[in-house]
This record gives sequence, structure tokens and C-alpha cells, in this order.
Amino acid sequence: MKIFEVENKVCVITGAGSGIGLNLAKSLYDLDAFVVGLDVKFDSPSKPGFKKIKIDLQNAKDIEEVTKSIVSYYKKVDVLINCAGVTIPSEKEYRLIDWKTTFDVNVTAPFLLMKHFKEGLKQSDSPSVINITSLNAKLAFPNNPAYVASKSALAGLTRSFALDYGKLGIRVNNVAPGYIKTDMTGESWTDESKRKKRQERTMLGRWGNVQDLVGPVVFLASDASSYITGQTIYVDGGWSVKGF
Repeated sequence: MKIFEVENKVCVITGAGSGIGLNLAKSLYDLDAFVVGLDVKFDSPSKPGFKKIKIDLQNAKDIEEVTKSIVSYYKKVDVLINCAGVTIPSEKEYRLIDWKTTFDVNVTAPFLLMKHFKEGLKQSDSPSVINITSLNAKLAFPNNPAYVASKSALAGLTRSFALDYGKLGIRVNNVAPGYIKTDMTGESWTDESKRKKRQERTMLGRWGNVQDLVGPVVFLASDASSYITGQTIYVDGGWSVKGF
């Protein structure tokens, strides 16, 4: 048995329509996993081995129905990756509606997915949940209280589920990206001053790219991490531990 193998694992990934989620979905598909992508929209249709399901992650009933249909069809879920996320920064007074939207997608949806996929995960020989948090779960950034708070909440939710699901053999861990070049970080990337400041803040002297997250996720999805749960892997170029 190859311990880093994900072949034939049923991997459910939220946010699989773009950015980090899409790249993770494609990478797991290329490694012969059965991928089920969930997102509000997709640019291409499903294909054998990569099923794409449109879902509103702010709709609790929608989440429950979709999770039931997936478990009914595949009979199990080996890997759940909660990658979908929204960020709504504002330099003005922060709106309550933006706070609620951020928490609905970044915290409540992962909670419901972990809850409703419990029985499906129990049917796996090596179940793993991977929550994509953020460097923001550890460090404060300006003008975006909902994002910082929601990612901190998701990190805490991971620890809680790791404890509750541990007796079932279900591992629950975080992968926390730093600044990764995606549409979500486009404003910082296109601003030369911000781009350079973020680049210089890392130990490696560069921004991350979506491919940098594949290795840690495959590790946590595979049997190589069979005795790891409740942990966070930072993929941030050393930002989170750099003193000066």
C-alpha cells in the first residue's frame, strides 16, 4: 500500500468552481480520486470521476439534501475538504449583512457539512476532514473583521470536531494558507506596493500559488497522516512565525 495514495477515495470539495478549491479538485482527480465538487457555479460540466454539483452554501436545507444524495450514491465519503470561503473587506463601517454572509459560508456551512457527512465518513476505512482556514485565523488584518473572526472560528470548530469524531476514527485538520495568488487576493496582487510588502513578509520571499497547497492536502487526505488530528498546517512561506 502506498501511504500517500488517494486513488479511488471519494473526495468532496466545496469551492471547487474556482481558485484553490478548483485546483485541489483537479489535482485529486489527476491522482485518480473520485471527486465531487460543490460550488455556486461551474465553468464546465461534470465528467467521469469529477462530479460537479451546484449548491447554495448559505442554504441549510440545500446542504442537507446534497449531502444525503452524495452518501446515497457513493455509499461513503473518504475525504471532505471545506474550501469555500468569502471575504468582504471594507474601510467603511462594517455591515451586519456582510458579517452574516461571511459566517454563513466560512463557518456554518463547514459545520453542517461535517455534521451531515458524519455517517458517510464512518463508512470509510480512513476518513479525513480538511478545513481550509487562513493565516488570518492566527493574525489580525485590517478592515475585515468577519473574515478574521470566521477563520478563527473555523479553526476552533476543527479542534472541536477532531475531539468529538476521534472515537469514530475520523481525522479533522486545518490547512491554513497565507497569501496565495487567486481572484480573492487579486486586489493585493495588482497593487505593486501591497504585493511587495506581502512578499517581503514571508521567509521565502514570495507569494504562494495554488499548487503549493496540493502536497499538504494530499498528505492529510492519505493514510500518511493516519495519526494526525486536530492540527493546523500553515502554508504561508513562514509568515506566521517570522519575528522581523
